Formats: sequence, C-alpha cells, structure tokens
Amino acid sequence: MEGKELNENLYKLLNHLDSIKDTLPMTLLLLEPHNKKANSKFEEFIEKNAQKIDNEKGTKSIAVKYEDARVFEQLSKNSEISRLAMKIIPESLFVSLISQYDAFLNKLLKILFKTRPEYINNSERELSFSQLIQFETIESAREYVIEKEVETVLRKSHSEHFDYLENKLSMPLRKDLPIWQTFIEITERRNLFVHCDGVVSNQYLKVSKENKCDIKDIKLNERLYVDLAYFKKAYNCLYELSTKLTHTIWRKLIKNDIENADTSLNEICYSLLTSGQFELADILLDFACKQTKHFNDSSKNIFIVNKSLSNYLNKKEDKAKQIISSKDWSASSDNFKLAHIIINENYDEAYELMKKIGSSGVVDKENYKTWPLFYKLRKELKFKETFKEIFNEEYTVLEIPKRPVQELMEEILKKNNVIKKKTTTSKSTTVRPSKKMERKEIEKNGIDDIKKVEDKKINEEKIFERKVPNSEN
Repeated sequence: MEGKELNENLYKLLNHLDSIKDTLPMTLLLLEPHNKKANSKFEEFIEKNAQKIDNEKGTKSIAVKYEDARVFEQLSKNSEISRLAMKIIPESLFVSLISQYDAFLNKLLKILFKTRPEYINNSERELSFSQLIQFETIESAREYVIEKEVETVLRKSHSEHFDYLENKLSMPLRKDLPIWQTFIEITERRNLFVHCDGVVSNQYLKVSKENKCDIKDIKLNERLYVDLAYFKKAYNCLYELSTKLTHTIWRKLIKNDIENADTSLNEICYSLLTSGQFELADILLDFACKQTKHFNDSSKNIFIVNKSLSNYLNKKEDKAKQIISSKDWSASSDNFKLAHIIINENYDEAYELMKKIGSSGVVDKENYKTWPLFYKLRKELKFKETFKEIFNEEYTVLEIPKRPVQELMEEILKKNNVIKKKTTTSKSTTVRPSKKMERKEIEKNGIDDIKKVEDKKINEEKIFERKVPNSEN
C-alpha cells in the first residue's frame, strides 16, 4: 500500500495552516486604520467635551453634558468594538489552527485503521444484535466501529492521543521531540479561549506543569492573549509536529513506500526554503537527515544539501559550511558538487563547473533561475556572463507569482505609511496591552463600566459619568 492518503491528509493540513497564518496579519492590517480612526474620534470628543473629575476615593471620572451622552455612548461603543476585534480575531484564528490539527488527526486515525486492519479488529467495542442487523455488510459494521473508536479517542486530551498512538504503533512518538511542551501548552491555551475566555484555570496549570511546559510567569485567573509572535510559534509547532508524526507513521507502516515518503518530505522542506521559513525548514531537514533509511543516496544527499542551504540562506554560513563539508562529494553527481562549491563560496570554481555541466546537464536553465542555491550567485555579473555562454541567451529574472495575501498586504502598506512604518520596525504586533497601556485605553476608549447619573449637577450641568481607575495606581 502506498502512502498517498497520508500525504494528502498532511498537505491538506499544511495548506490550511498556511491559509490561517496568512489571514492574521492581513486582517490586522485591514483593521488597524479603522481601530485608529475609532479611537481618535472618541479621544477628540473627550478632549473637546469632557471634564475630568477627581473623586474622594482616589478614582477619576469624566463628565459630559447630558445632551452629549448619546454621542459619547456611541463613540465609546465604536472604540470598544474596534479594540475587541483586534483581540478576538487573533484568538479565533489561533483556535482555528488547533481545530485544523484535530481534523487532521481524525483522518490520520482512520487511515491508520485502514492501513492496519488488525488495529481495529482487536477492538473490544461491542454491538448489540439490534445494531448489527442495521448494517448491510460486515464492512459497514466495521466502518461504524472505526467511527466510534475515533470519536472516543478524540474526546480525550491531546496528550492522551499520543498515548493511544504509541500503544497502537508500539513505538515512542515523543522521543527527541522538543516541541512537545509547546504543543501541550498551545492546545491547553486553546481550551482556555474556547471554554474560559482565555482566563487561566487550575486545569491549564496542572496539565502544563505535568508536561514541564514553560509557564513560570503565568498565574491562576490571569487573562492570556495571542500576539503575532505567539501565533507564529503555534503555527510552527503544528506544522512541525504534524509533518513528523505523518512521516514517522508512513515509514513505520508502509516500508515499501520510502521513495514517495522521501519525495514528499523533500517537497515540504523545499517549499519552506523558497518561502523563507528557514528555521522551520532546518528543523524538518534535520529530522529528514536523521532517518535510519532513505530510498537511496541521492535522496539523503538532497536532504543534506538543503539543510546546509537552509542555514546558508539564514545567514548561518559557518554552520552551513560545516554541514555541507561533513560529506565527501567527490563521487557524487555534478549538482551536489556544485552545491558544495557554492555554499563554500568558491565562485570561480562554480563558474567552471557550470560550463562543464553545460546546457543539457543535471542543472538546467530553470534550476539556475529558481533554485535558492543560486540566490546570491545570481547577483554576480560573472554568473550572468556564464549563463549567457552556456545557453546562448541573456539571463533574465524569472518572476515567481506572489501569494494573494502578499500582494494585498503590499498594496495596503503602500497606501498607509503609518502601518508600513509600524510593521517594518516591530517584529510583532502585540494584542495584549501593558498595565500602563490598559489604564490609558480604559480612560480613553470606554471599556470600563459606564453609568448614567441622573439629576446630578456638576458645574450646574447634568452629566454622563464614567468611572476610570486612578492613573497613578
């Protein structure tokens, strides 16, 4: 049996994860101008129409004319809704990441039972006679049992999912998996957002501590948030774990399909390389290189070269040279020799080998234009001259279509220099405010309790009073 279904299930998840990952920054960029506009209007209204009042208990209030109360309420609501959108959307998309993983696991378990029928044949699940006679065939009854078995497994915790898989496969899945603690923490945080509005519970603390998750700064009843850095960590974790899990099962259960497994894993890693996700590519390429069996030497060499290239493009040149030089390439084909030479930055030697390979060798015209190995070399005049000498045509840059989200984000950034400056000077847009910022936002954006004070005069005017914390606290 081939691993086609395993591969399709994994690619479906990875595409969904990419889609969600692209959606978050794009959505925040679209929301940012509207959020700023709503806040500015409310702030301007308070500045022009409100009076700040120091109360006896040390709190501060603001007062507006009674006839301005309706405008105040609406501007406050607009500001609050806009602010909440900036908080809720990252949290909702974060929950979606975990939901996509759960759907992936559902399908993975069904493929597992299909690949190894004995795993479900040994099931102790019972069917009553009345249930059994409802099925036309034994196969229909078997599918029903599988469905119920999968439902039962998925009701358990994410940690127990791995307990179940390890028991069925008779192999460790968490060994040498440093991402495990992150996986447990993000799945438990997902539960907080779904069930507790993100407020830390005893269950979250218990499970996280049992799995040695890094939560030393998180306290009971604290409200957790999702910023871009945390969201990216969750995305990377699920991407890594699902890929490793799929390929571990693939190589364990379908040992005659190693060629397709190697091809699939290489395509995933190469896609990460070309999209600039070098750290994630490096992790998965390290996993690929450490496999005990590859289809052939060429497959293993591809993983070694790409691992070295990942570090090289990520400006870790010394490590890249160490990786590529750990193997003797003298007996390898010219494409591997060329990679060794270029990563060691022996460019003159590379140009000579390019001429030797010629126009119909193992490296073709498209490779020179698209292979990330030539990223730096393509900027050299000598490369363009050598290319022309080999193919008898001028070197032209091959324009790779951008993803729609990239085009849209670039368009937004061009129109809004403020956002552009913000996104280029900050590594992540944090949704969670500091305590100082919270006080400022509460005072300006109407997120605290608001109550009307009827028939009360301050400066001989009816007012609309709104409590805010003491800014000095």
